[in-house]
Amino acid sequence: MILGVGFSKKERLLKSKDFRNIYTKGRKLSVGGAAICWLENSLGHNRLGFSISSRNFKLAAARNRIRRLFREVYRRNKTILKPGFDLVLIVKRGFNKNSHLIEAERLFKVLIEKAGLV
Repeated sequence: MILGVGFSKKERLLKSKDFRNIYTKGRKLSVGGAAICWLENSLGHNRLGFSISSRNFKLAAARNRIRRLFREVYRRNKTILKPGFDLVLIVKRGFNKNSHLIEAERLFKVLIEKAGLV
């Protein structure tokens, strides 16, 4: 892996307080089987979190696969994003759990372009 192209701990949203803050104060955009919520932060770098409901995807293995898929998509495309945002990617029932990386990347790019994060 190339140095600086990973998905480091400082780039992750983990605390429920941060998620709640983004949901209440941030903006939201929905396209197809996913949505994105974003809020500007003062850190100078982006942070990413995931919301994948067990109601929509019953098996933990399916939720984990989707999370890994979008984590890789983010890792590949984080250089094109504007810095200084907290992002929450919400994967909905309309997303096919057997989707490939190309389909997930296409959906992610549409979301960030429509949100004006590029």
